[in-house]
Amino acid sequence: MGDKLPQDPLKKKAKKGSSATLVVRACVIRDGTFGISLSMGNELIGEWTDSRARTLSLTKDFKVSIHGADGERLYLFSVPGKMLSCEQVSDTEVTITFAPQAKGP
Repeated sequence: MGDKLPQDPLKKKAKKGSSATLVVRACVIRDGTFGISLSMGNELIGEWTDSRARTLSLTKDFKVSIHGADGERLYLFSVPGKMLSCEQVSDTEVTITFAPQAKGP
């Protein structure tokens, strides 16, 4: 009954006029397998296993393309809100700075 759900990092940053920076990485995640890691600041907000994921690239419309070892696009990742900037840090890391969408009235 007294359990608290973890706070949503986007909710903390979603004040009017604010921005958030999301770091997307193709790397070995906490369980020791290859996968995708999402973080904001020093806070890990999500990760999932994908043994095929090896590299990342930015698309012209600010989506993150996740590729296998042979360069084949596996899928696209995007964030809601207005994109402010994106940076391809390396072939396995991308940062996306965006203004989160406001929720509800």
